[in-house]
This record gives sequence, C-alpha cells and structure tokens, in this order.
Amino acid sequence: MLHIQSSIQNIVDENQTRVHAGVVLLFMSAYLFSANELFIYILIYDFLVRVYAMPFMSPIYLISTVLVKLFNQKERLTDGSAKEFASHVGLSMLFAVLIADLLNETTAAFFLTIFLALWKIAEVAKDYCFACKFYELLKSKNIEVESL
Repeated sequence: MLHIQSSIQNIVDENQTRVHAGVVLLFMSAYLFSANELFIYILIYDFLVRVYAMPFMSPIYLISTVLVKLFNQKERLTDGSAKEFASHVGLSMLFAVLIADLLNETTAAFFLTIFLALWKIAEVAKDYCFACKFYELLKSKNIEVESL
C-alpha cells in the first residue's frame, strides 16, 4: 500500500508544469531586464519549497495552478520523476546564477539565466523539457539518479 501512495504522489499535470515554466520565465525575464537579484531569490525559494517541502507553499505553483483552472485545461497526468529531476537541475542553475551575481560576475549570471530561459521557452512553447529528456536518457542506460 505504501508503494501505491508514493507513486500517486509522483504524478504531475503537464499543463500545470508548462504554465509553471511560463511564470518562471517571466521572473527570469524580470531579472534580466532589471538586474535585481530579488527575482532570483524568489525563484530559488519557489524551487526549494516545491522540491523539498510542499508544492502548495510555492507561490509560482499556486499561480500556475490557478491559471490552469482559469484556462479550463484538461489534466495531462504523467510520471513526475523526470520533472523532479528537472527541478533539481533548475535549482542548481539558479544557485549558480545567484553566486555569479553576488560575485559581481553579471555576465556569467546573465548567460546562465538566458540558458535556463531558453530551456523554459522550449518547455512552454513546445512542451519539450531538456532536463527531462536527459533524465530519460540516463534511465534508458540503467543509470539511477539518487541525489543531486
């Protein structure tokens, strides 16, 4: 019975993750246009809470959930393991952006943000998640990702 519960908890709605990616993209764009690291702090908080605590404590998750309901999108449920891996990759990149920004390496911070933003554009526009594809490649090679 415990196995069934854990698999149920790892199911995500792809529409919600696409909208979430769009909102994340807006925050990254705000950072790029303003150079205000507050936007990176908000994104890091959001990713940390969503990945390590409870999704309903994530402001961007809540916004995206409301938007999906407003657009009246039919649920497209999928296994969340790849999305969870992608969230860990995104969080790592956001920490790299923050560190670069705090070290006054704004060019590096902006480059990393643009790189991540391009990934988010692909996810929003084409439903293509680069980190998810990488996760699936690792899984197909029988490589188990235990921790990031």
